[in-house]
Amino acid sequence: MRLAGSASFSEGSGAVDRSTSCAYLFDMIGQSLPQPTTDLATLRADLDTWGYCLAKDLLDEDLVAAIRQRLSDQAAGERAAALDYRFPADAEGDDVNQWVYLLHNKGTLFHQLALHPVARALAAHVLGADHQLSAIDAHITFPDNKAMPLHTDQWWMPQPRMPGERHNRQGDLVRGGGPFGEPAPSTTAISPPMVLNFMWMISDFTVENGATRVVPGSHLSGVQPTGEPRSDEVQPEGTAGSAIVWDGRMWHGSGINTSTGPRLGLTTFFCGPVVRALTNMTYATRPEVFEGLDGDMKRLLGFAPWNGYGATDDPLADFARPGVETAGEL
Repeated sequence: MRLAGSASFSEGSGAVDRSTSCAYLFDMIGQSLPQPTTDLATLRADLDTWGYCLAKDLLDEDLVAAIRQRLSDQAAGERAAALDYRFPADAEGDDVNQWVYLLHNKGTLFHQLALHPVARALAAHVLGADHQLSAIDAHITFPDNKAMPLHTDQWWMPQPRMPGERHNRQGDLVRGGGPFGEPAPSTTAISPPMVLNFMWMISDFTVENGATRVVPGSHLSGVQPTGEPRSDEVQPEGTAGSAIVWDGRMWHGSGINTSTGPRLGLTTFFCGPVVRALTNMTYATRPEVFEGLDGDMKRLLGFAPWNGYGATDDPLADFARPGVETAGEL
């Protein structure tokens, strides 16, 4: 794995340049940044320490090839039909990259990623045994794109307040509204992680094709980035069939694709069971797709009430019923 950026993180030795604010403030001299691994305990530890980990070789070559073909065909069809909707966090004016949403509707191949045991184990480690999908989408970066501004996936989480202090009203928060600061560990309480992003590498992730940029350790800062590039960013690389996984508080963004072809990434984005999903899974799931779902996939998509939340009529039912099956005016 190669790490890109002006910060002096050396491979293997773990040596860190003290001029790099994040590494210096975390006092992690001598600790190695995450390396691709198949060891689940190491993946969990890397998530806790650095805010991200690199899960190696989760999918075999045949499955990767099948997913790549299905995703490429779907993306081409959506672009031809003018269905390639932009994502709000993309760089301003970037009309090159493509997002393909609601992949659970677009091939059962994609269900295997959401249900993968390593993905579920890491989601359980960060979010708890009960969790669900916030999104299952693809992000395809093309040459001549723009770098996505650094951001977090949990910008909507209010900051903790002491009793008597004015609380932050969650409904008033806006993306890019702060609070801002440096990615140093907070000396006061911070919000826990409520989402976990599992980015599958459907093609190799390289610096040249815009691999995800991260700021190691920033998940413990309790503040948001301004969006500008930083000297302490790194760009972990990985091979197709692997994944980069990050805590929802992690500062990150996609890179610039200077290669000659697209980079295909696919996210199974997990959240706590009471968090509003990024995509409205229960409303958007196609009826013919729902009929073929097993119980695990239904629960991941939010069709199962959690302690009564998300129910339609019977709060103790295994799965919520659609409106056409519930009682109306009697």
